[in-house]
Amino acid sequence: MAIFVALFLLAFFQLRIFRLQVCSKANVDQSIAKPTPTTPPTAVNDGVFAIDPLLPGVFRPKIRQVSMRAYNVTNEINEALDERCMSTHLEYGKRWGYPTHILREDVRGKGQWRELLFSKPLYVLSLTVAEMAKPVDERAEWLVFFDSDTILLNPNVPWTLFLPPSDYSHIHFLGGRDWGEGFNAGVFFVRINEWSVKMLTEVAALPDLRKDVEFDFNAEQTAFVWVFKRIGYREHVLYQPCQWFNGFEESFGHLPPVQDGDMLIHFSGLKAHKFGAVQRWLDRLERAPHELQIPLEKTNYQANVDAYWATLRDARDMVQQAEQFSDDNRMKQDYRTKQAYRKKQDFFHAQDKLRQTLYDKPDKSDFLSEVIDQVKSSIAAVENIAEGGKMMIPEVNGNTETPEKGVAAEEGPTRRLGP
Repeated sequence: MAIFVALFLLAFFQLRIFRLQVCSKANVDQSIAKPTPTTPPTAVNDGVFAIDPLLPGVFRPKIRQVSMRAYNVTNEINEALDERCMSTHLEYGKRWGYPTHILREDVRGKGQWRELLFSKPLYVLSLTVAEMAKPVDERAEWLVFFDSDTILLNPNVPWTLFLPPSDYSHIHFLGGRDWGEGFNAGVFFVRINEWSVKMLTEVAALPDLRKDVEFDFNAEQTAFVWVFKRIGYREHVLYQPCQWFNGFEESFGHLPPVQDGDMLIHFSGLKAHKFGAVQRWLDRLERAPHELQIPLEKTNYQANVDAYWATLRDARDMVQQAEQFSDDNRMKQDYRTKQAYRKKQDFFHAQDKLRQTLYDKPDKSDFLSEVIDQVKSSIAAVENIAEGGKMMIPEVNGNTETPEKGVAAEEGPTRRLGP
């Protein structure tokens, strides 16, 4: 509890520092977009903007972009390439009316790489608190963080395309899974609300609170994943296909390669080959932007996003149907054959698999659809056996007949499903 309070106070002190930095360097470090009432950004023209008291003259956006360019002595950096990468995001922010906040100082690392990484959740936390300190109608709604080793390739794709629809208002965090821990912190979305304040505080404090947690090279990702597994957090986190907004230059065959029209490319893990790859993509973007900057309506983005939410809705409906079936009298009946017992257990296993897939792999729509079909099939199998009377244990002279040897007599475990 003491650490929680200390971190919260730290966030407020940082807020005062960042407030001064933002106000004094809006045109240099932060490169804040300044839309006017007569020329609103392309993305928004429906009155969502309001005057931002933190940045006089800047209209309140739906989204604020966040990044950091803080390094330690172990980082091999190329300032010229880093600035060119960042400029793609700054220009994108100007186009869509997304102010961009860039942390340029190590607020925690003290020269240690793993500690430095926790500047990321701390900075996002400080900006979240800054927005929460405003009146509700003056706050931005989301923060989108991106690593500095990314290039915004296609500015025709707005961040708002990926935000949860109204029937998923309980989702407060969006990210992509890579082939390692299951979450990559190179690009992620955080809703500005109380839940995010608590979540980011726990992530930032985890190295101090839980000495038993082993942190690997990407320590902040380990912390995010650990917190996301806890009840109260996992229900509000949703993974989307990484290639939508966090494509990798090299994924060793685990993810689809970045293609023309894709929004963003991330150069994580390239080491010695990194600068050459960054140089090639930047040169191509500047030499032939029309090849990469394909209009949104000519890409598959909208169709893929719509299909993603449709599959999630199907899964949500199946979760509710499975819960209702669990309470059905047919599931409460005893069984007299091994086949009936196994069919009933198959249902419970499929039910659990659907719940776990919604938590762990909602970005794998094809796999999620397969699991939905498995639950449907398991329900149909139990219904067929029940209709055939094979789940009923007949009474003999008023006494209940003993089930076959090897078949448990008690009812299978009761389970409740998640989101």
